[in-house]
Formats: sequence, C-alpha cells, structure tokens
Amino acid sequence: MAIVSSYSPSSMLTTITTQQNNLYDLYNKINSGQKYTNISDNPLAAADLIKINKQLSEIGAYVDNIDRATTQINAQEETFSTIVEKMQRIYELAVQAANTPSGEDGFKACLSEIKQLKENIVDLANTQYDGKYIFAGTNVTTKPFELGDDGSVTYSGTPENNTAGYERRIEISDGVYIELNSAGDTIFGTYDPNDPAKSSGLFGVLGELEEIMTTEPMDNQAVSEHLGNIEASIKHISEIQSEHSTTASKLTMTKELLESNELTLESRKAEISEVDLPSAISQLVQQNYALQASMQAYSIISNQSLLDYI
Repeated sequence: MAIVSSYSPSSMLTTITTQQNNLYDLYNKINSGQKYTNISDNPLAAADLIKINKQLSEIGAYVDNIDRATTQINAQEETFSTIVEKMQRIYELAVQAANTPSGEDGFKACLSEIKQLKENIVDLANTQYDGKYIFAGTNVTTKPFELGDDGSVTYSGTPENNTAGYERRIEISDGVYIELNSAGDTIFGTYDPNDPAKSSGLFGVLGELEEIMTTEPMDNQAVSEHLGNIEASIKHISEIQSEHSTTASKLTMTKELLESNELTLESRKAEISEVDLPSAISQLVQQNYALQASMQAYSIISNQSLLDYI
C-alpha cells in the first residue's frame, strides 16, 4: 500500500503528461531542425543568433557590392586595354608620318586613320556600365565627352576640382570603401583648338597631333617631336589600368576573407540553433519507451486503486 500511495494515479498522470510534452517537443525539433522554438527557451542563444544573423546579412551585402564592383572594374580595365591598343596604333602611324617622304598621300592616309582612332577613343571614354557613364564622376547619367566638328573634345562630367568630390564610392567591408567612378578629365583630358592652354591629357596630345598634321606644309619634324607626348599618354593610361588591376585583386582577396568569415558564422549558427538529428532521434526513441512504460504502470496502478474502493 505504501508503494501504491507513493505512485498515485494523479502523480502518474502528471509524469505521463510531462513525457508527452517532451515527446511532442522532440518531434517539433526534429521536424523543424531547430533547437529552440521560442526566444524564451534560451535568451542567451537567441541574442547570439540575432548578432550572427546581422553579421551574415552585412557580409551578404558586402559580397554583392564586391561582385558589382568587380564587374565594373573589369569593364574599365577592358576599356583601358582597348584604348592603349589604339594609342599604340596612333604612335605607329605618327612614326610612319614622321618618316613620310615628300609625297603627301601617305601622310594624309595616316592622318585619316588617326582621326578615326581618336573618334573611337572618345566613344570608349563614354563607356557605360549598367546604364551609367563610368568616366563621368558622379554625373553618371551625363555623357562625359563630346567630340566637336573642329576636333575639340569637351568634358561634361564632374570635374576633378569639384569640391563635392567626383568619386562614387561603395563599401566592400566594414569601413572599407573603393571608388568606382573617376573624373574623366583626369584620365583623358580635353582639347580646345582655340586655347591650347586649356588642353590637357590624352585628348590634348591627340588634338595637337591632328593640328600638326593638318598644318600646311606637312612638317615631319614636328610630328617626330610629338612622339614623346604620345608615349607619355600611353604610359599614363597604362598606369591607371594597373591601379584598377590592383583594385580588382583587392576585391578578390576581400571577397575570399568575407566568405571565410561567412562559413565560420554559419558553422557557429548551426552549432547554436540546429538540432543534432542522431542525438534527437535517439532521445525520441528513449522518450517514447519511457512514455509507454509510464502508461503501462499507470494502467496497473489505476486498477489497484479501484480495487481499494471495492
């Protein structure tokens, strides 16, 4: 009777209810794959998960920025490569013109091709990415360069000396930014045939070359003396291209670091929140056995208790 009273039907029902709740909780965890269904289950773990999810969201945004930046940087590099190729061809034509004998046909043919190459380079300086002009500073919707009938090349993008800045910056990691757009006048310059003092850069060099070659009579020596300026322009573009290559490498390394951090955070998140399925299934089987045993015991005790009243 002492044994029966210490395991009364009421206490057994409480045990069975607890076991059923535990079994239900295990079923939910296995189905959802999550250790906790409510923040109140483990407030410290919940706080860690909120922090980790925030970090993962930031990493995702940075990686997206890097992917967009990489595509644009690659487009810029390709543009510079093409411009360098065309400038090298212009240099070859200038050398040819400088060595052209008294006949003018070869000289004029060189000039004609140089003019065409200059038009091509102006078009390249107006390259767009994702609908935006990449050499227009922050004036990304404004066509930066215009080639006039008189051979002039004007710039309508954000100028280098703009006090508000001309870069369009993008964040690639916490507090780390890179510039995507550049002021085109610092890269390519401009050309004003009416005021040489206002001319500069690559377009200034090409404008002066065109002027030299259209002046009568043909002046081979003047063309020859201008070759050094063409070489300097090629070097300038190549140096900018090299800077972009360095930026592209920086983007690649930053992305690799972010993805490594992402894997670490995902692993930590899984450790905190995800159920160990083999262990949970084992617990479920044990809990089910325990429940069945309790229900059998309850059945026996209930029958004994009923006999006490007969």
